[in-house]
Amino acid sequence: MSYCCPADPEKKKEWEEQLLREIDYQEEDVDKASRVFSALGHPLRLKIVYFLSRRDHCVCELIFKLNERQNLVSHHLTIMKNCGIIEPYNSSKWRFYRLNPEFGSILQIVKQMQDKKPE
Repeated sequence: MSYCCPADPEKKKEWEEQLLREIDYQEEDVDKASRVFSALGHPLRLKIVYFLSRRDHCVCELIFKLNERQNLVSHHLTIMKNCGIIEPYNSSKWRFYRLNPEFGSILQIVKQMQDKKPE
C-alpha cells in the first residue's frame, strides 16, 4: 500500500488491517529485550559481560579485576542473573558465574558496530 492515513472508510479499514498484520512480536519478548538492554546499559555490567565472555569467573576475581566493592559487584551480577544474561553455579565452596550462551555474541556485535566507520 502506498497511502497513509486514508480518509476513505473502506481504504482506512484495509490500511488498519494491514498495519495489524505487520505487528509480529509478542509483548513478553519486547519486555525481556528491554530488560536485557537496560541491564547491559551500565558500564560496569558491560565489563562483567566482557570478562565472562572470555571465561567463567568467581566473584572475588571480578572484584579484583573491576577494582570495586563486593556488594556493588554482587548487585550488578544479580541484575544480570535476573535478566538471564549470566548463570551462576557452585564449584566446591565457590560461586562462579558464566555468560549465558544465548548472549555469547553480544560483544562481537558491539565491536562490529564500533568498527564501522561513518560514511
